[in-house]
Amino acid sequence: MGRFHFFFLSLLLLFIGNGCAVNPERVGGFNLISVEEEKQLGEKFAAEIEKEQKVVKDPEVQAYINRIGEKLLTGVEKVEFPYTFKVVKDDNINAFAIPGGHTYVNTGLIKAAESEDELAAVMAHEINHVVARHSTRQLTQQYGYSLLLQLVLGQDPNLLAQLASQLFGKAGSLYYSRGMESQADYLGVKTMYNAGYNPAGMEKFFQKLQAENKQEPGKLTKFLSSHPLTSERIQNVKAEIGKLPPKPFGASQASPEFSRIKAKLQQQ
Repeated sequence: MGRFHFFFLSLLLLFIGNGCAVNPERVGGFNLISVEEEKQLGEKFAAEIEKEQKVVKDPEVQAYINRIGEKLLTGVEKVEFPYTFKVVKDDNINAFAIPGGHTYVNTGLIKAAESEDELAAVMAHEINHVVARHSTRQLTQQYGYSLLLQLVLGQDPNLLAQLASQLFGKAGSLYYSRGMESQADYLGVKTMYNAGYNPAGMEKFFQKLQAENKQEPGKLTKFLSSHPLTSERIQNVKAEIGKLPPKPFGASQASPEFSRIKAKLQQQ
């Protein structure tokens, strides 16, 4: 029975780890980690991350990023986690979300974006990694269910701190499969549209980053290594936007509030 159980679990891990099999329209799917366990794991990761990352304490900046996050949550498929949104002082153009919905936006991303729609696009992408529970599926495949359960139960705090730094710290990043990245794009476009953001902001920002990387190779190393912007991926985003019914979003431009927050961060 023990050998059969091990073999069965191995097959399950292979199945859920197969990024090519991700159906973009299917949110969730099989996951060895329960929602409650993911919440607990996320809380522990967040505590470690915020020891390493410098969270911006400015109340206006915090209120602004929280407003965008809450607005985006009105457009997601489902909300299973207590999402939080924070800005961290890091000039790399990036954002990341950890298990359980804790979402962090680098100051470098806000400085690089030209409108709130572009900023919301990256946040929508990250939020939907959580909605689809990509992180725990990926972590289970990489490290195994038993190890993750140990972390949830607080049995190995040193390993927890090490993984938090390696996967989500300044030097680390959790790498998703191509299928998971495509699904986060697909769901992100729908989320933006449903929440009242112009999803064209995603296509525009991705195209801009791709062009900048050609001009200055290495500038976007961290973002592009964990979120490779292939021409096919950008075309897929454009195609999904084209399928949506017309909606009067107005011009995608910098609002006074976005401009004020961006200027404030550039001065700090």
